[in-house]
Amino acid sequence: MIEFGSLADWIAAIGGVLAVIAAVVSWRTSEKALEIEHNRDKQIRLAVEREQAELVVVLGVKLTSRGDEECWGIYLQNGSTKPIFDIEIESQKANGHTKLPLLSISSLPPGFFVVPSHPQYHWGSIVSLDLSPEPMEFLLRGKAAKTITKVSFSDAHRVRWELVDGSKLNRVS
Repeated sequence: MIEFGSLADWIAAIGGVLAVIAAVVSWRTSEKALEIEHNRDKQIRLAVEREQAELVVVLGVKLTSRGDEECWGIYLQNGSTKPIFDIEIESQKANGHTKLPLLSISSLPPGFFVVPSHPQYHWGSIVSLDLSPEPMEFLLRGKAAKTITKVSFSDAHRVRWELVDGSKLNRVS
């Protein structure tokens, strides 16, 4: 004959099964909470990285005090607290039909700068506007606003960023 045990044995067995179920549910809940915390921390870290990258500004300018061959230039502002590296700037004439030579800069410290055009070498030397202020007009309206087509650079942590059409900042993998 089969013995089913006493009532106390049954209660202990059911209690043991319920304890195992509670432990599994608790484990799954803590795993989900840990995943949520990791995702939140990752989003915060990415937001801090992006905030520094968003402080880089590149615009086309007309240098009003220079002659005709050097009157166009590129304004660079690194508003972050650290230098940026491996900057590549693709640009075009204000008419939108003529692509200009690529401007490559190895590093740029925080500050305000301008790179004038050069009749022989395409681009002149970088001028610090903090040390040598220069009058200029920013090309912000109409077709002239599209003179800078793409900017790519690496931040101080060597994360690569691209700024396309002056408004779309993307992290490059």
